[in-house]
Amino acid sequence: DDNVTVDPAVLYMNLNEDNYITVTDQLKQKKVYKVRGRIVKSKACLLEELSLPSQGLNAIIDQETKEVSLIAAGNIEPCTGTYRLSYHATISPDPATTVIDWNASPKLTVTAYDGVSKTVYTVKKEVPAKVPTGIRSGSQKNLFVSETFKTDYGMSGTTNYTLGILGDHLLICSGESEIVYVNKLTGVKAGTVNMGGINLGGGAITSDEANHIVMCSIAANGASQTIYRLDHVTDTPKEVMTWSNATGGKIGSKISIKGDIDADAVVTINCWAWASPANWSSFVRIIVTDGVWGTPEKVTIAGCGLWNGGNVDVEYLSTDITGPYFKASYSTNGAEWIDGATNSRVAFIDKGANDANSNFANVSCAVFNKSPFVAVFGGSHFAYSASRAILLDVGDRNLFTGTFDNTKAKIYASTPKYLAVSGTASCDILLSQSSDGYYLYLYWIGGNTNYIRAEQWDCVDK
Repeated sequence: DDNVTVDPAVLYMNLNEDNYITVTDQLKQKKVYKVRGRIVKSKACLLEELSLPSQGLNAIIDQETKEVSLIAAGNIEPCTGTYRLSYHATISPDPATTVIDWNASPKLTVTAYDGVSKTVYTVKKEVPAKVPTGIRSGSQKNLFVSETFKTDYGMSGTTNYTLGILGDHLLICSGESEIVYVNKLTGVKAGTVNMGGINLGGGAITSDEANHIVMCSIAANGASQTIYRLDHVTDTPKEVMTWSNATGGKIGSKISIKGDIDADAVVTINCWAWASPANWSSFVRIIVTDGVWGTPEKVTIAGCGLWNGGNVDVEYLSTDITGPYFKASYSTNGAEWIDGATNSRVAFIDKGANDANSNFANVSCAVFNKSPFVAVFGGSHFAYSASRAILLDVGDRNLFTGTFDNTKAKIYASTPKYLAVSGTASCDILLSQSSDGYYLYLYWIGGNTNYIRAEQWDCVDK
């Protein structure tokens, strides 16, 4: 406090010895303190995370009951796992080095750094109850993030980064003949797809809802576009169809799918023609019925934001083409709700106050635990673009209004990254869910910013 002195002044101390300091207050009353260092080993002994990457499982840990839930309907193959503990703690048995039978309710003992404090966790395989609809409040969790993904994954492409999910892997394509796959829960690179000499020429990849990757090449008006499929990361892509593009525009820098390409699905491919001012409002749609691909058709949207470049993305919410679909494009830079029955815009969320230089031209949809969600992403385009991802609940069209800053439909928005970069946005966003329906994953990537991120939510009732 004012007019209080310390003698000697506290500068440097040898904490292996006793250090005496005298504090004199305003009334000249003195108090002597002895200062000495004392090493106390931590008593913290928590299991903070547990994952089984080979099984695509991420455990839910209840710290009150010390129960660890692995959500699986069938048997879990004995395997190792990854985990995170309290600082300096140890675990026994060690899931990283021990193959454990997770079906047998194993117990894991976490011992603190002090060697005395312990916590015993019981791992249970179960099918827990779900919240009535949508995601569980407070369940958001970051899975991984990198601001150097090209270096991390050894990628050199610069053309057009797009994403897809295949089993336990997230696939990343740079737009030509380069696709790597990483663990979808950890982001650790697992391998490279053998493209067999295929070059997409700036094209894109995506995934359906039944464990298939679909990719397409770029095609100018009057040229042929080829569509391929990939069923396993160790396979080589196989041609699905080749067709002649007569839309009047260029196609193929974005592709989206709803459904199962071996059953029923609806495929959308972006389409554009350069003009100033922008005047394009059409995309390509292909309907798949009983695994048979139909004839590509040009669909025109009425009353939507117009575009003039390949920065546009369209995706249906379901395989019902009379139901809603969603669109995002530069330079409208908002999220647009399109009525599939009339192919006209019926609702719109505008860009935020600081989104003017962004490129909100990426959209992805999913129905998770009976609730529909749409994600949009704005990649860095000009210097100081606001690069951010936004997750919207689209269960009520009346809430699909306002801006990204204030819309009541928003349930998540990443912290904007304002980066001094410019050039082709080269970005994508992807909503996916686990095969058991308990986890919702959101991935986004910026090829211009070298940035990739993954978030997770669940619907477990706890």
